[in-house]
Amino acid sequence: MRSAQRGIRLSGWLIVLLAAVMTAGQTRIGAPSYQDPGSPQWTAWAAPGAKAVGIMIVNLDNGDDETYYPSVDRAIRATRKQGIFVIGYTYTEYGARDPHIIRQKIDAVYRNYLVDGMFFDEAPTDCTASNPFLPNQFLYYEALTNYVHEKAGARITVINPGTYSPSDCWMGIANILMNWEDQGLSTYKNDYVDYAWVHKYPPDRFWHIIYGMGADQVQTALELAKQRNAGWVYLTQETSNPYASPPPYWAAETAAVEQQAVQAPFASAWPDAFDAQGNRAPGRTSIRWDGASAANWQIFLDTDQNSKTGYNGGGISVGAEYMFATEAGTGRLWQYTGTGTDWSWKEIAAHAALDLLDPGVQVASFDTASLGGTKAVNVQIRALDADGHPIYDSYVLPVSLSNTGLVFDITNHLQ
Repeated sequence: MRSAQRGIRLSGWLIVLLAAVMTAGQTRIGAPSYQDPGSPQWTAWAAPGAKAVGIMIVNLDNGDDETYYPSVDRAIRATRKQGIFVIGYTYTEYGARDPHIIRQKIDAVYRNYLVDGMFFDEAPTDCTASNPFLPNQFLYYEALTNYVHEKAGARITVINPGTYSPSDCWMGIANILMNWEDQGLSTYKNDYVDYAWVHKYPPDRFWHIIYGMGADQVQTALELAKQRNAGWVYLTQETSNPYASPPPYWAAETAAVEQQAVQAPFASAWPDAFDAQGNRAPGRTSIRWDGASAANWQIFLDTDQNSKTGYNGGGISVGAEYMFATEAGTGRLWQYTGTGTDWSWKEIAAHAALDLLDPGVQVASFDTASLGGTKAVNVQIRALDADGHPIYDSYVLPVSLSNTGLVFDITNHLQ
């Protein structure tokens, strides 16, 4: 995925029906923005803003240019002020590059610019294979990602094998795994292997890139990415140098992401605490999402991670023992009392709350103990129209309710 040092000839056609892709996707865009920050191409990538574009990569001569450029610094800061993460780039030659050199490149990025992490290109799929510098590939990349996480303000590390991995070995050391980068929608349809382990992690841990695809294929590609648990995508028509500029259908691609009914869902939990008087404050579970075109919401909570138990009617993908439902700007928690497909619920006391953070960004929260002591839950969000009819279902989001020591929140950008 290194950037080619040559220009790119843009095709002159663009016919996209926005209405056809409004409800597709449910993801955000991670742009391999391999032009200098501040260039016309960089500005075009960033123009849609954080509602559509969540990550951009700064790549100066494949990460080897250690010179400080004031114009690049200004452009990176301006992009981050939009709420977009900017991460540095370095390549690893599939574990064959001297880690001392890679650390020098990482140091230069952080010395020169305010960035949110690093993208490690050219990674292997097999983490158990031998490495010339350390006993195996896992230890090689673990040392590099730890080196980044030690930097002040660093939050994101991305490892790019560019294809599916048969095991989840990289997930313990990287925030995001790029487990697809290839040409053509047909290849994505037919050659991608959808390992079950991928669906045990939140979608914002995975990034898919498809190049050499047409504007009329955007909807299908976004829907496939959703089904395959990829919370980050980049789609472009170019092949010779697909990361030289945004695609001609960039406006349609970003609009499809921005206007989806459910966007960037994130959930977390925190344990019981004590106030200054020693009184116990109950632990809470919080679910946040961004979305458009919905009047109300239902959040289905599968506390036994079994889609065959609890409520499993109406086309949802989980078996819900509980549901958080909104109405007229308020939220309440309900427990299922039916037998699978009948709509039967009772409200339970949970100090349920619904808060509006920003336009379109909502947070549902409730006492974790109200879920009956479960340690994990699968979450699925449903958008409803004004008449109460379902218009969109999110992907299934797995959430730990006990691992509260460190929560990585890809959607919360702190300046």
